Amino acid sequence: MIEIQSLSVLHKSKKYIVHPRVELITDCMSNKRGIYEALCLVMNDDTQTCPKQFFDELSSRETYMIYRHTLDDLKAQTAATILLNVNINFLESKYVELLLSEFGSDNIIWELVESSHLHSIIHIRDRLSEIRKNPRVRIWLDDFGTARANFDVVNVINFDGIKMSKNLFWDLYENDQTLLKHMIKMMKRKSDKVIIGGVDNFDKYVFCKTQQCLMQGYFFDEIKNSAVS
Repeated sequence: MIEIQSLSVLHKSKKYIVHPRVELITDCMSNKRGIYEALCLVMNDDTQTCPKQFFDELSSRETYMIYRHTLDDLKAQTAATILLNVNINFLESKYVELLLSEFGSDNIIWELVESSHLHSIIHIRDRLSEIRKNPRVRIWLDDFGTARANFDVVNVINFDGIKMSKNLFWDLYENDQTLLKHMIKMMKRKSDKVIIGGVDNFDKYVFCKTQQCLMQGYFFDEIKNSAVS
């Protein structure tokens, strides 16, 4: 059972409690191989705060401290590859290299939470290429199919993985599976890995398995916190 200790963060005179947790990304039910995505539940008193907004407001140093705490706990419990959601500001910072130096030979995936305009992503294209020179690092794009994580982005930057948003997957799965298959093929031409979010039942699992995609979703709830070999 993977458990990560919560931590207290004082930001702008407010005390937040960050509860890191993990979700499994895998291509099989057996849980013999997979990736752990580290996610955070953020609370201010009894009010839940949007994690994306919270991290957008943090300094890169504050974000680094949360990620370091999370990696410390995870790497004591599993040898699996860890995925961390990061924004452009953090990717531009020196803390990327610092984390990589502190965690030895561990493999890390940086998943870009695309919350900026296209020109902002183009601006860091050279930075992404620099980070990817490290053989232990892969860079994914989160939530393909949302407002900005679109075709323009994958046409100008090469990602090691592209994650389709669960809402896009659910919509096309229910209404146009032919188009969904063609979209997955297109994404595979742009990236080594295609990851489908929102896999919540066996039928969706079979569909994604047939398309040879990695998967994430409620269907894997029972195994997401098991040890990954």
